[in-house]
Amino acid sequence: MAHQQWVRQERQKACLKVMDTYTALNAQVVQGRDQLREGTALDDASMDALQQTVMDVVGGCSHLALLGPTAVQIAGGVLRDKTVRLADTMRMWNEELTEQPQADTDYWAELLHEEGLDMKQAYQEFLRTSQSVLLGNALSS
Repeated sequence: MAHQQWVRQERQKACLKVMDTYTALNAQVVQGRDQLREGTALDDASMDALQQTVMDVVGGCSHLALLGPTAVQIAGGVLRDKTVRLADTMRMWNEELTEQPQADTDYWAELLHEEGLDMKQAYQEFLRTSQSVLLGNALSS
């Protein structure tokens, strides 16, 4: 019983970490997207901060992969993959803008928008799954 309670608490901490880091990531993405749309490349510090926040989301999702259950592992894995993909797109857009100031902003903005929607959907599914698991465990404890 004590082990189950410990696992539940660790799952809750990991879920909260993912939620907090996702919130920070979303703010960075919005700010970076707006700057890129204006035709201004992000500086190295902004890109490094974005990459660090992505790694924090990935780390939180990986932690959940150790704690289970399978539904949370899957939802966390999808969120992790969508997050990395979106960050890669921002990096590529930023690199192109740095090399070619007249980069096709509309193309990149649309791609980032679609990937942002995918990431948001993955996050919402992660929240639903995590809530179900955490409340299910709380009700059965």
